[in-house]
Amino acid sequence: MLFLDEGEPTAPAVVFLHGIPGSVDWFAAVAERMVADFRVIRIDMQKLGVDDDFSAVARTAPLIALLNDLDLTDVTVVGHSFGAEIALELAATSNRVARVVVVGQAPDYQAARIPAIAKWVVRPWSVRLAQRWTPGTVIRLGSRPSFARRFRYDSAPGLADALVRDFRAALPAGLAYAVGARVDDFAAGPLDSRVQALEQPVLAIHGRYDNLYDSTETLARYAAAGAVTHLVEHAGHSPQVEQPDEFVSVLGEFIRSH
Repeated sequence: MLFLDEGEPTAPAVVFLHGIPGSVDWFAAVAERMVADFRVIRIDMQKLGVDDDFSAVARTAPLIALLNDLDLTDVTVVGHSFGAEIALELAATSNRVARVVVVGQAPDYQAARIPAIAKWVVRPWSVRLAQRWTPGTVIRLGSRPSFARRFRYDSAPGLADALVRDFRAALPAGLAYAVGARVDDFAAGPLDSRVQALEQPVLAIHGRYDNLYDSTETLARYAAAGAVTHLVEHAGHSPQVEQPDEFVSVLGEFIRSH
């Protein structure tokens, strides 16, 4: 498993799990701001689910092994979007996790703004074609709804290139799962019910202008499940990229107070 391990080895550990399509680059600005006080571990999630099993249990098993190999304790796990349910599953199955942060992910797809037709159009074969033939400019334009309206790619160095690179590198079956079987998995086990079942404290962070999931309904459901919630006013689906200073401030306060 590929991962970046930065900061003082004896400092409190924070593990970051990115979404799909995504990479460790999506937490680069956050890592830069946290390495002075924390041990920051960014895990490359792109190959988890390589056997087309994208269940939380299957994708979590390698992470449990990694936490054990690194002998980490009192860990804070942060999962963005597709990584959110993995963070919750990791907390439920590893006693090395002390707290969880869910970023930009609704409990299920009830409040999702994903066209119903997507599950029929987004198939592994169609994803492979799109990855191969879609121009970079089109990929960047297609990614615009993932951010707040006034967000500029050049405000996050390297992001424009990462959007293209991560889309081309994503597992086609993973993208198909995200708009297909994941809907049924979440209906059977919504994330807010998983939050409620945890012993560890949970923080849910969401951008007000998230075009994938309704921010008000999302945070209300997590709050009802017992989570601490925070709304990032000037952000969309990826507040850690769009507003890293606010994100780090809220995350740091959560770790210190729990």
